[in-house]
Amino acid sequence: MYHTFESLQEMHVEVTSRCNAACPMCARNNFGGSEKDGLVLSDWSAQDAEKVFDVRFKNLRNVLLCGTHGDPAVNPNSLEIVQTIRKNAPNATVEFYSNGSLRTPQWWSELGRVLRKKNEDGYYRRTDLCIFSVDGLGDTNHLYRRKTNFEKIMANAEAFIKSGGIARWDYIVFKHNEHQVEEAEALAKKMGFKQFRIRKTSRFAYSPDGPMKHRVLNSNNEIEYFLEPTSRSEFLNKEKETYEKIVSKEKQETYSYESQVKCLNKTQFQRIYINAQVKVMPCCFVGNDFYPGSGLVFRDTKAKVGLKYGEEFNSLKEKTWDEILNHDWYAKDLVASWNQADTRLVRCQRTCGAQCNPITSQSQDVQFA
Repeated sequence: MYHTFESLQEMHVEVTSRCNAACPMCARNNFGGSEKDGLVLSDWSAQDAEKVFDVRFKNLRNVLLCGTHGDPAVNPNSLEIVQTIRKNAPNATVEFYSNGSLRTPQWWSELGRVLRKKNEDGYYRRTDLCIFSVDGLGDTNHLYRRKTNFEKIMANAEAFIKSGGIARWDYIVFKHNEHQVEEAEALAKKMGFKQFRIRKTSRFAYSPDGPMKHRVLNSNNEIEYFLEPTSRSEFLNKEKETYEKIVSKEKQETYSYESQVKCLNKTQFQRIYINAQVKVMPCCFVGNDFYPGSGLVFRDTKAKVGLKYGEEFNSLKEKTWDEILNHDWYAKDLVASWNQADTRLVRCQRTCGAQCNPITSQSQDVQFA
């Protein structure tokens, strides 16, 4: 059994597939240029939230509003969705992830007033939190967070913090912004952020241009410039190097058969993921494969899950939580596949495989007093 009403402690939810930004490594667009063909633009309604946050999840301790394709602040119902979490899951803290470059300071002040819950029983996610993803300063942030405005982000973050909200600054380090890490950390502390988190990306390992650069396209899908990984070793994801050693281009097709899987969402986080179409997924990584894509991982997931079980078996718009959690895939097939080479998902192997796990090694925190 993947999860039950009793075992689930965390939910990761994508309340919209819309976004104001165009990040080059995001799956929603073509390397920062045009949107992917076939991308379905969806927003949760207030009714969707009521169904997702079923009161029977009595052990729910944390909800992450963090999209794989969208920014939760885009959803016009996002404040109401947070209030639904408060009502239906009173013991859960909320984490709200955003690039921060949309809405008004007044809206962010209201979010700051809503996100004030503290967990007093020692759970590791101790408080409500808003995470601002800002990868640089005024002259560099837009190189990755394309279409965002640094001054607007700072104004919104300031409004959130002044209203009583607890904030964290997340910073992906590239070559073009590595010289500003310490300055950004000092600014975060001065503004009242409670935490500054370095993000060590492993996505250069999957770059079509090789591990030392990643193309950025304009709206006509023409190369505009390249991103490069940081040259500072302390900010590199060491698992990227591990991946490159064990997986050559010649081994891409066989990599999923070479070791077992230890699923982080089952064994460590006790978490499940619900996407913007209100479909229940084991995690955001598998959920990503239900969006447009044509590579090996997408083909594998679609063949072993989408084609086998159908398109709506995990939809909360069509099914109940009981039907989904007791479906063959969640009740037995998914967990069994981790030890079976012929049914194991390539996505599971790449993300939570015993040989290489880039997820738990991607963060480095600085906690301010």
